[in-house]
Amino acid sequence: MAKHPDWALAHKQKGTELRLLKGHYYLYEVHSKWDPEKKRAKKITGKLLGKITEGEGFVMSDKDRLRRKEVSVSKVTVKEFGVTVLIETVLGNYKELLKKHFPLHWQTIIALAYGRILYQSPLKNIDFHFYHSYLSESFTDVTLSGKELGGVLRELGYERTSIVSFFKEFNKTNDCILFDGTDIPSCSHEIDINKMGKSKKGTFDSLINLMFVFSVDQQLPIYYRITPGNIKDVKSFKLCLQESGVKDAVIIADKGFYSEKNVTQLTEEGLQFILPLKRDSLLIDYSPLEQGNKMALDGFFKFEKRVIWYYSLYKEGRKVIVFLDQELKITEERDFLDRIESCPEEYTIEMFHEKQYSFGTIAVLTNVSKEPKHVYADYKSRGGIEQMIDTLKNVVEADRTYMQNEQALEGWMFINYIALHWYYRIYHILLKNELNHKYSPSDIFKILTEVRKVKINDTWHNAEVTTKTSDLLAKLGVHIT
Repeated sequence: MAKHPDWALAHKQKGTELRLLKGHYYLYEVHSKWDPEKKRAKKITGKLLGKITEGEGFVMSDKDRLRRKEVSVSKVTVKEFGVTVLIETVLGNYKELLKKHFPLHWQTIIALAYGRILYQSPLKNIDFHFYHSYLSESFTDVTLSGKELGGVLRELGYERTSIVSFFKEFNKTNDCILFDGTDIPSCSHEIDINKMGKSKKGTFDSLINLMFVFSVDQQLPIYYRITPGNIKDVKSFKLCLQESGVKDAVIIADKGFYSEKNVTQLTEEGLQFILPLKRDSLLIDYSPLEQGNKMALDGFFKFEKRVIWYYSLYKEGRKVIVFLDQELKITEERDFLDRIESCPEEYTIEMFHEKQYSFGTIAVLTNVSKEPKHVYADYKSRGGIEQMIDTLKNVVEADRTYMQNEQALEGWMFINYIALHWYYRIYHILLKNELNHKYSPSDIFKILTEVRKVKINDTWHNAEVTTKTSDLLAKLGVHIT
């Protein structure tokens, strides 16, 4: 066998064979295979790898180059990127505030809030969703095993002082409403805060109660506090205001809260309140409306393009304001008359005559010094708070808790609170850009999950997005590139 030149042998490696064919050197893949008939190994020549010349050295064959390209392209990783950019940019202030108040756990908090707002994920699935997000490329030190997350939530619960300090970053206005709370069914049998109580649905269940302070101007919850499910005490309001540092908040309760005892306690504690009254309350005097003459009323104002008439009266030294919404009155009268026709055994014309002056009215007992139109606006803000609670329960799906530790429950509620904030931040952006009639925040999060990063050969690339999506992201201030 002729000796091959050194410049050709330099490219021969293990598992290859050098061949001289028609005056040219070629490198082939080669391996051995046992031949059971001949009782010895035989050589198997594989695919051509390339050509070797003295001047150019090894030159890969075109076929092998294609094969290698196919192998490299098959090593592709795709991760969600749109929501990650949203968190880094539009919601970037949350990242900075969490780093400030929770230096040890801020990345885990963001990862948990990410899983909750996008997928309403339980703890056991958080790691899966996080891994498929580009967040995992930035937060490389986060451990999201079930055992680890349980420990983090308990630590967050013990850091109630840090949670309250975080709340105070948003306490920048004097337009706050203290909501009397919402009940959340609890399957947590190991914690004392979990109590049997009567829910707002009228059923008795094992409950916790969640109280909120809500900023009307920011349209955001700026504080929460968990209380036992069987406690509806005025002192809870006082403690909430003391802990939150909120000054001059107005307490707005539901119609079932009014009682002489509660009003006395609120007054003695020096708390401001707006308490709606049931229409059959003895504190309400409908005689000005019975006259059928608007001159008997104090005046009117406009609220969301609707005319609201009002008059004030004092009963036992307490101020009652009665508001009349004529459009609501017409709707309620029509509804009652329809019921007379459809259910005559339950509704009669005599009942209509008895109730006719209360249709379309809202009466509140209050001790605030604001003008009636501002009292009305504050009261109507309760609708926004209830919508927020509906979002918490049905969008974030924090409508039930299974936490078996009080501190873990506190930490878990804080995570849901962050997710709720993110939802409303996106809602405000949609509102500002007049897109809220077309998209909900949930729609935006869903669209953003379709914006992805692709990793090819250890290099990340932005995946293509449609022009429609790109235009929408630009309006939201989310710049992917």
